[in-house]
Amino acid sequence: MVQAVSIREEFANRIMRYPGAIAMRLRIARLRLLGARIGNRCWIRRVSVPRNPWDLDLSDGVALDDGVILLSSGDRGSRPKIHIGPRTYVNRYTMLDASDRIEIGKDSMIGPFCYITDHDHAAGVEGRRADQPLLSVPVTIGENVWIGAGAIILKGVLIGANAIIGAGAVVTHSVDESEVVAGVPAKSIQQRGR
Repeated sequence: MVQAVSIREEFANRIMRYPGAIAMRLRIARLRLLGARIGNRCWIRRVSVPRNPWDLDLSDGVALDDGVILLSSGDRGSRPKIHIGPRTYVNRYTMLDASDRIEIGKDSMIGPFCYITDHDHAAGVEGRRADQPLLSVPVTIGENVWIGAGAIILKGVLIGANAIIGAGAVVTHSVDESEVVAGVPAKSIQQRGR
C-alpha cells in the first residue's frame, strides 16, 4: 500500500512539472532562434531579454531563475556582450546590463536582486544628464564566485576566482582572488584560506 501511494505521488509530481518544463524548452528554443547561444542542460525560467538576444552566450548547465533580466545595448559586435560560464546560477530578479562585455566564470552563484553593469553616463558639467555619453569598461567575474543578495557590481570591476561579495555590497573596485568584501563601497573584510 505504501508503494502505491508513493507511485501515485510521483506521477502527480511529474504531471505538475511538465507544463513548466515544456514552457522552459520553448523559451530556450525561441531565444536560440533569435540568435542567443545557449548550451545544453540549461535551466531558464521566466527571464526577460528586452533586446539583442544575439548578445547572449550561456554555457552548459547555466540556471537563470524567475525575473532575471539580460539587457544588452548598442551595436552588434563580433562577440556576445553577456557570457555566463558553465554551471553558474543567477537568482531571482537579478539584472545584467551590458553595453561592452559582462563575463561570469563557471560555477559561480549570484544572489537575488543583484545589479551588474559595465557602463554608466559621463558626468559633464554642461548639457542634460541624459545626453551625456556612455562610458563602458568590461566586467569580469571569475570562477566559483559567490555574490550575495542585492549586491551591485559597477563598470570595470574584475572579481577574482573564489571571491565572496557580501549581501548589499556596492563593488566599485576590483576584488582579489579568494577575497571577501562587503559594505558600501565594498571593502575587504577577509582573505579566504588564511
